[in-house]
Amino acid sequence: MVSFFRLGSLSVSKSQLMNTLINERHNTFFHRNCPGSTRSRLLMDGVAEIAWYCPAGKPNDAFTDCTAFCNLHGDALLNEKQHYNIFRSFCKGNSSAVVLGELISGKLKVSTVEAVCKKTAIDLAGEMRCSFPAFNGNRLNLEKHVLKSLAEKDDFSGFITYIHQPRKHVESFIKEEIQKYIFTSHKDKARDILKKNVEDMKQHVSRALFTATEKVKTQRGNTDMWLEEFTSSLKDQLKFDSICPENFRDINSFEFLKEEIEKSLEPIMKEMNNLSLNEMNEFRLKPDQILIDQLCKCCWVTCPFCAAVCTNTMEDHSPEKHSVPFHRPSGIKGWHYRGTVELAIDFCTTNVASDKSFYPRHDSDKSIPYKQYPEGGDEYAAWMITPDESNLTYWKWFVCRFQKQLEDHYELKFQGRGEIPSEWRKYSKEEAIKSLDEMYNL
Repeated sequence: MVSFFRLGSLSVSKSQLMNTLINERHNTFFHRNCPGSTRSRLLMDGVAEIAWYCPAGKPNDAFTDCTAFCNLHGDALLNEKQHYNIFRSFCKGNSSAVVLGELISGKLKVSTVEAVCKKTAIDLAGEMRCSFPAFNGNRLNLEKHVLKSLAEKDDFSGFITYIHQPRKHVESFIKEEIQKYIFTSHKDKARDILKKNVEDMKQHVSRALFTATEKVKTQRGNTDMWLEEFTSSLKDQLKFDSICPENFRDINSFEFLKEEIEKSLEPIMKEMNNLSLNEMNEFRLKPDQILIDQLCKCCWVTCPFCAAVCTNTMEDHSPEKHSVPFHRPSGIKGWHYRGTVELAIDFCTTNVASDKSFYPRHDSDKSIPYKQYPEGGDEYAAWMITPDESNLTYWKWFVCRFQKQLEDHYELKFQGRGEIPSEWRKYSKEEAIKSLDEMYNL
């Protein structure tokens, strides 16, 4: 009988553990706790030591037959060639199948979990893209929900991040909404998706085992054919590193090999049944990153006057100019009248219809008429700002609600020419949020 033990990471030396099993009176294998030893390994990974236990015919013998102990230093899966060579002479026929089965199940343990988590991330992102209101529309729809969320939270710091770093805030919004969806509002549905993918993966591996085994049996194939067919059946759904067949060509019962792999996979599949949604965070592909890649691959250039974000769905849409359906009061970005502390209160669309002028940069000597704003430089010329009186209620409410915070943030005041119109103060938060539908329904 041949037995193999892969012990993994232990608090004690593997050699020391084997010594206890063989002979407690002296150290058969030298280890780090032996007198005169150090913490540094003297034998490199891949080196194997072999010791024989020969019973003395006494009642206290640990074993009744001569037994060989092979001690491979390092991880057997990382030293496959040595692993094969050490045990090849012991492993003929079905014993080789046991070794190959263990090797395959070891490789599948990581790849199946990764594949299930990857598929679950894709499915959850797809589910939210279809059914979650913030993500199932166009760019304007996403912005509408971002602004609605900011108003509901009454969070000035969030507004400032959105105004000056819109993409950063939108990405945070996507991550937050996905976390709530998966772990709070739709956690049962998310778990069902995960469980389905676990079951699908089990079936996929089982089909690959059956297909490879049947092909070898009907075509009288060998280990090379079995491994090629098995690997080929798996490659579409999970990563599986190839295995050198040369050390397993003595396998003659592929039904036995299939049974051994199924037996080795049982604890792995049980462990997969206990997978949690949190484990998706351990892998590169996550549902939030999938949606960020889908929803944020667009233009993020902001209006030089009011910081409104261009709503074009293409990252580079030149020669088409940047545009937005609604602009904002330019004081939101910190624009003020030169030489004063008066924040600007007018919307961009109102300014470009007026006879007023502006300084394109803080150190500009010459002012530019708003009607000729493209002459202010490339960042102004890249925008199409249509003169009209379309002033979104939302931003009027925002200026009134956070007047003091805006004044403190920019160390300026809404006074004089920048005094807030009294009629703006009548708008409630509910009316502000409702006005966002105007933007979306254009």
